[in-house]
Amino acid sequence: MRVAVPDWEGRVSPVFDVAKQVLLVDLGHPDNGNRRWETLGTALPHERARRLAELGVQVLVCGAISWPLEALLAAAGIRVVPLICGEVEEVVRAFRDGTLENERFMMPGCCGKRQQARRRRRHRGGGLTPKDSL
Repeated sequence: MRVAVPDWEGRVSPVFDVAKQVLLVDLGHPDNGNRRWETLGTALPHERARRLAELGVQVLVCGAISWPLEALLAAAGIRVVPLICGEVEEVVRAFRDGTLENERFMMPGCCGKRQQARRRRRHRGGGLTPKDSL
């Protein structure tokens, strides 16, 4: 499974829509060592979605993301796990280990962030919750 995590100075970029680069990690690799950095280059949502699809990304673990970009990624078959923060390497490890639901990886703000994300998806016609993406 190829996972992309947007990076900003070693941490998950707070807003994916303007992130300049992503770390790509192939979790199916025997030692999870197949990883590389890719530049996104553009802020246009449809071009970002197309770029991730071209890179073979199956899951995007990110901070905040606009609804239009999230919808484009979903249409491209890319699962989005939003509202995540922390050191990129720790987030990748937590995703791999199934512990990304830990509160320390939730973006700061009001309580119940995961519940709000679930309601937002349900309102838009269903879809995966962050827990389903793991």
